[in-house]
Amino acid sequence: MALESSPAAQPGNAPAAVSAAEREVRLTSLLVTGALLAGAVLQVLVPPGGLTLVAGSALAGAVVLVASFLNPGKLRETIAGFRFTSTLLIALAIFAVLGTLVLQGKPPEFYEERYGPVAGLIRALRLDDIFHGLPFAGLMALFGAAVIASATLRWPLSWKKAGFFVCHVGLMISLAGAAASATLSIRGRIDLHAGGETASHVRVTKAGMDTGGLAPLGFDLRLDDFRLVRYETEYRIGYYEQVLERDPRTGTAHNEWRLKASFDPDREKHRLPNGDSFRLSGIWPDFAPRPNPARLGPDGTPALEPATASQEWRRPVVQAELTQGGRTREKLLPAEPPGALFIDEDRALVFEKRDKEVKAFLSTVSAIRDGERLADHARVAVNEPFTVGGWTLYQVNYNPQDPTYSGLEAVRDPGVLWVFAGFGLICAGVFYMFYVEPRLRARKAPAAART
Repeated sequence: MALESSPAAQPGNAPAAVSAAEREVRLTSLLVTGALLAGAVLQVLVPPGGLTLVAGSALAGAVVLVASFLNPGKLRETIAGFRFTSTLLIALAIFAVLGTLVLQGKPPEFYEERYGPVAGLIRALRLDDIFHGLPFAGLMALFGAAVIASATLRWPLSWKKAGFFVCHVGLMISLAGAAASATLSIRGRIDLHAGGETASHVRVTKAGMDTGGLAPLGFDLRLDDFRLVRYETEYRIGYYEQVLERDPRTGTAHNEWRLKASFDPDREKHRLPNGDSFRLSGIWPDFAPRPNPARLGPDGTPALEPATASQEWRRPVVQAELTQGGRTREKLLPAEPPGALFIDEDRALVFEKRDKEVKAFLSTVSAIRDGERLADHARVAVNEPFTVGGWTLYQVNYNPQDPTYSGLEAVRDPGVLWVFAGFGLICAGVFYMFYVEPRLRARKAPAAART
């Protein structure tokens, strides 16, 4: 009988299956926990960094992979299994959460101000650079070893397995690209003034701070022109809150009014924090009060009422109606000078004129190397980077007091193209597995049935 001849149906095989699963769980727990603990201990001596991440991942991954080949029946099948991969992904997700909750790569003063008494613990555990530390390197080592071990268990390559191998090759190429980015990428600042000033080096920065190092561009970058693009004059209702600010240099604290939200001057009802709301019950673009014969003042003359001389925004005034705690109060707010309706001592609504605020700032640059123009009058703007000579230039800064100054950020990342190439292979492999391999199996099934 088929049931009698099947090894899986033999009662005596059940304990072996259970013990194999238990062994897989123990090996998974041992590998993941061991990688984290070993990394946490060793990083006391080895500070985080791109080289630390890559070297630690490569060495640890090689050790695990060699050990899996020396014991292929146990370790290699474990790290290539679904249970191990799931556990590893959960650990990586926890690191991603920690790296999101704790801002990365900031100066020590920032953590002391932001996190207070736990700032010392954050820095002691290296949580301020969690993605370049040895615990994370240990997890990446296990991930790389798992990818290679999974591929070797399905060797040799065939058309039925081509999608699987393409996906794994894409994963390894992406990891190699990420390693190149971690160790070889350079980020720095270039400060130029319009009128032909050139730069041949980049001031290397880390966490937004100047490290004192210089990196050659490989060409001369010239700032041909710099200009600001401004918004047209507009009027807004600003919601301001008074916040306590601390000077990191002196440690002194003072209150400052900060804009928290901005609203169009319309008649819609707008919700504010803490449940308050407001609307504009009156809008006069060209405010010109006029007498109302139906209403007489104390001296018997007609009282003035709000009115507008035209629909052009020349001398705008609005009447704000604030609803707070079930009570409503109104106040006329001119734009010049800005009128304020105080919600309480720390919050206020302000009707203000915003005169030609900066919308964008853009630079026109040229790149020259050995007399050859690599770029001629190329534009660099916010959200419009420009790539030349292996560097990507970003517009990041300007000086309102110096209309000729332009601050650029220069980034050279040799690994980013490899990362995207790996993503492309992963997509191609998944497409092959879902749409090509089923067709190959369907074609071979009738032939197998005839045989």
